[in-house]
This record gives sequence, C-alpha cells and structure tokens, in this order.
Amino acid sequence: MVNLTDMAEGDYPEYRQFFILEYAQDLQESRGYEAEKARAIATQSIDIALPQGVHTRANKLWCIHSSDNAGVIIGYLWVVLKEHAAWVSDFCLLPAWRGRGFGKASLAAMDVALTALGIGEIGLRVAAHNPVAKALYENNGFQITGFNMHKNLEPNPHQTAINPMK
Repeated sequence: MVNLTDMAEGDYPEYRQFFILEYAQDLQESRGYEAEKARAIATQSIDIALPQGVHTRANKLWCIHSSDNAGVIIGYLWVVLKEHAAWVSDFCLLPAWRGRGFGKASLAAMDVALTALGIGEIGLRVAAHNPVAKALYENNGFQITGFNMHKNLEPNPHQTAINPMK
C-alpha cells in the first residue's frame, strides 16, 4: 500500500518547511506558545538536529509514497538510529492522505525497513492532544512507557537572569 524511499536532497527543503509548520502548530496547541515563538523553536529544532539535512549521520529520512501513486509524496518519516534502537522524530501524512489506512501501512513499512537495519526497538512521543495518533500507535503495537510533562515558568521581574550554560 505504501513505499518508503530515501529522501532526496531536493525534497528536504519542502519537508523542512512542512516540519516547521506542523511542529509549530503542535507547540502552540500543547504548550500554549505564541505563533512566533513556536515557529522559532520548531525551526531551531530541525536545524540543530539535522545540520546536514538528509546527509546528517544516524538519521534516516524517508518520503512515503502510495503504491498507486509512486511519484507522489503522501508523507514523511524521520527516524534517529542508535545502535539497535530507533526514535521516531517525525511521522506525518499530508492532510489529504490521512484516515485512509496509509498510517498503518507506513508503520508496517517502517518496521520492515528498521528490522533490515538491525533495529530491535522503536520509541516515539505522541502529543497528548492527538488521540488519533495515539490510537494509531497503540493499534500497531506501541505501548505507553511514560508521560512527558511540561510547565511554563513565569519570569520574576525582580530577579537578574542567570545563564545556566556558563
């Protein structure tokens, strides 16, 4: 039903823009960030994680194609490889292709591809406000192993900022 192909260098700029928009939206919904701050964080996240784009070591970037429309990209999958484990950094179908079984087929194709690479374990994070994605993952063998939590801190106007990185 789907094919995963290595993302070509020419496909990366479009994926990067798509990632930034999607992740910024997620940050706005899950953390309440203003649009500008969310976009800046999303941009910084991908640029730091993938400094060489598709050539960044230990990262696998795939384009997802429908078997019926081989040349059409219907989604993206970004996986970080660490020895015998993988972390799904991003998995997203383009809106027109959602709810049609392509998510399940994409996860099955990912399992086959990662097994061929010697990977025996896959982890990921799913946003709490995305029950559709949570159900997809659970229905495909993923189990909850913990919870990510977040808290916004209010700045104290009477305290001098300290840079913890110094």
